Amino acid sequence: MKPVSSNSLFIGKVANYLISVNSTNIFANNLLSKSTPIEGTVIYTDNQYAGKGQIGSKWESAVGENITLSVILYPKFLPIQTQFKLNQVVALAVYDLLAAYIAPVDQLSVKWPNDIYVNDKKIGGILIENKLKGSLLTSTIVGLGLNINQTNFSPNLPNPTSLLLETKKRQDTYDLIGLFCEHLERRYLQLKGKQHKQLDQDYLNALYAYQELRRYKIAATGTLFEGKIVGISPTGKLQIQTTYEILEFYFKEVVFC
Repeated sequence: MKPVSSNSLFIGKVANYLISVNSTNIFANNLLSKSTPIEGTVIYTDNQYAGKGQIGSKWESAVGENITLSVILYPKFLPIQTQFKLNQVVALAVYDLLAAYIAPVDQLSVKWPNDIYVNDKKIGGILIENKLKGSLLTSTIVGLGLNINQTNFSPNLPNPTSLLLETKKRQDTYDLIGLFCEHLERRYLQLKGKQHKQLDQDYLNALYAYQELRRYKIAATGTLFEGKIVGISPTGKLQIQTTYEILEFYFKEVVFC
């Protein structure tokens, strides 16, 4: 282990290293229940043995090979109906980080709503947990799992990859954490400065399958259809243009085929 070093103003300035933990998000949530850590506090570990994914799924990570961390934020300026902006901010921060290593960069994309892809393979996942009070966000835990130096994955994972597999070069995970903190802070300050149009455009530019004719399946009915992703609604719904209309879907309501 070595300390996180970054040129950020506040994200990562307090960084708590854990030798081993079930989940950095769970640890961060427990920390929030007992205290008020300063904004930008990072929890990171080399051994997350029960990582959390979206809606009860698990995140698997080899010991000492990858980035597994959580960041505590207080986006009280953000109305709850626009909380998907946090997903955009975090996904773009990861995209910005990896763009310096993946060439050509058009191999890299953000798969709605919370995955990072290289070509058709998953290199990272994001889990954002918000706490609300009335119509405002009181705190946010940003969880990130990013495959860096792992080369062997469970056969149960459908399409994993890592930065090492894609570039043939090992990276220092602690250095990358520091760089991620810088990228996240820049994107978070864009959000705080209400640069929503810039964030929206950058997110669409990075979006997996954007404006491509593809097949999809409606999860509830199994109905197959063809369409093009044309945007994201203000509440975070995926917008797919079919022959006759634009359909909108929340997470898990539509499947990429």
